[in-house]
Amino acid sequence: MKQLWSDVYGFMKNLTQADFLLYISILILIILVVSLIYIIKTNDEEVEIAPSPKKEEIDLKEVVNNIESKSPEIADFTSYEKDQEQKAIISYDELVARNKTENIDFTEEEIANDEISIKKIDIDHISPDSSEPKEMTKLPLLKYANEEAFLKTLKTLNDLLN
Repeated sequence: MKQLWSDVYGFMKNLTQADFLLYISILILIILVVSLIYIIKTNDEEVEIAPSPKKEEIDLKEVVNNIESKSPEIADFTSYEKDQEQKAIISYDELVARNKTENIDFTEEEIANDEISIKKIDIDHISPDSSEPKEMTKLPLLKYANEEAFLKTLKTLNDLLN
């Protein structure tokens, strides 16, 4: 213990006045930061919010019925959209129909490495789905106010990239 105090005394003796000032300022800064964190942590009191008096009770069944009864707005195709639909390799209606028409059946299943389940698809017996695909001649309301400006910007970007 005597050796420890002599080492500390020798270390302090070798420090200059600027070193002492820096050491003390760092200690004070650490103490201030720790006390600030302690004050912030202990000062977090939960504020209880009193429920506001409701004028009317909301009937959820009525709200759900109102939402279900209203049909979504349907927008007509613009001439550009009609032209693009005609030129498309596969139309939106065909994509929706293809997605809904097939059920995938699996012939066998094996587990690899006791973790991964691998299923073999029965390609010979792909069964059509029982639900009829809906005709999607009109899309839900999607308005593009600046569609032409957007297309010009895309063309400009394409020219810059090429």
